[in-house]
Amino acid sequence: MNPEMHWFARSSFKDRRSTERYREPRLAAYYWNGAHAVPHSLRDISSAGAYLVTEDRWPPGTVVMITLQKSVKNADPESNRSIRVQSKVIRSGADGVGFAFVFPGTPGPRKGSASFDGADQKALIAFAQSL
Repeated sequence: MNPEMHWFARSSFKDRRSTERYREPRLAAYYWNGAHAVPHSLRDISSAGAYLVTEDRWPPGTVVMITLQKSVKNADPESNRSIRVQSKVIRSGADGVGFAFVFPGTPGPRKGSASFDGADQKALIAFAQSL
């Protein structure tokens, strides 16, 4: 194997994720696509993003507001049952779409926007810890 191919093989298998992922969290994810909002499952989630199981596909860079909702039986009555997070499509897979969360102050497509509706990273982490 030539040196260039050896480097490519090594780098393509390395997991470059910088945050811990939680597999199959007990959350429902909702977004509006022009029809009735229906619950979708998450394959995994971290403080930086999530993989949404859906038939919808958006091009990379598309910003989607996603509402994450705890299941009723897992919800702590003292905590919020849902949180809205602005998310940007980073990839599509065979069964869904990978998103990076976009937080206030994060450079991105809404830079300079007068309003920001999504939660910040601190609120998302507090929400996830209450699961």
